[in-house]
Amino acid sequence: MATSLLRASSSHAAAIALVLASFHLNAAEPPPRSRELEALYQQAEAAMKNLDMVEARRLWARINHLDPSTMALCQLGVVDTRLGRWDVAAEELSECAARMPPPKNDVERRRWEVRHADLARVLQEVGVLHIFTAPGVVPERILVDGRKVARADRVYVLPGLHEVVAMAYDGRIARVSVTARAAESHSVPIVFDAIESRPARPAGSVAGPLAPTREALAAPAPSGVKPWVVAGGATAAVGLLVTGIGLHLAANSAEDERRAALCEVAPTDRVAQANASVEGVSTMSHLGTASLTAGALLGVATLIYVVVANDTEMRPRPGGAEVKVTW
Repeated sequence: MATSLLRASSSHAAAIALVLASFHLNAAEPPPRSRELEALYQQAEAAMKNLDMVEARRLWARINHLDPSTMALCQLGVVDTRLGRWDVAAEELSECAARMPPPKNDVERRRWEVRHADLARVLQEVGVLHIFTAPGVVPERILVDGRKVARADRVYVLPGLHEVVAMAYDGRIARVSVTARAAESHSVPIVFDAIESRPARPAGSVAGPLAPTREALAAPAPSGVKPWVVAGGATAAVGLLVTGIGLHLAANSAEDERRAALCEVAPTDRVAQANASVEGVSTMSHLGTASLTAGALLGVATLIYVVVANDTEMRPRPGGAEVKVTW
């Protein structure tokens, strides 16, 4: 019985040991991604030894994409420095220096000093833009030469003219041009145009004309021909002329009828009515003349307004108005 129990315990122990051994073997094998990264590291180091900076840049960018790390970012900064991509290298090396922990030994201290020296070298070739807006105004995005920037307070650019475009959340756009110089910082304020809006009217108040402001009184009043004035004057002048002509025609017709009635041999009721309408004929004739005169004067006044208004400038004054006419 004891022998059977011993054999069973030994078999269980062997099975457990076998499972643990297989688990240890599986854990020791690197995953496929690790093998790919190891191959990329070796290829990138070989490319840098062969001074193939273009291939090294591609490989380090691939490594940083698969496994973002401070080392990969620092190596990208070194390669871009050798390629003369100063603005990109400045961004990468500044982030590299910010991520590096304080050195704990001589090797780390040497690496820390080399990376900061690389950053100082690159900063001599670029300008730094510090883009800012008014307090409380946060733009939706900021573009420098068409490229969206992640940090507006520190943008590295090559020396020369650059365009900064800021977009607000309400659709407003502000554009600023700045000339950057190497090894110098430049402050770039962004100012959005104010949104035009009418002042709110207090509740219960009645809408009405607003009193003119001091600026409105000082500014010249708008000049030029007003279409509604010309149209009204012309319409009224034509109406008066037509009315005057009609009254004169009616008065002449009534006068002809009166004279025809007077020529009859025997007096009739028609003759009596014709004699009684003399006063009416005279009134129509006078009204027709007055209407023609008024229409002619209004037409002339409208014509003078059209000629003069284009070259007339009016300035309101506290005691009246100043009118300037250019002939």
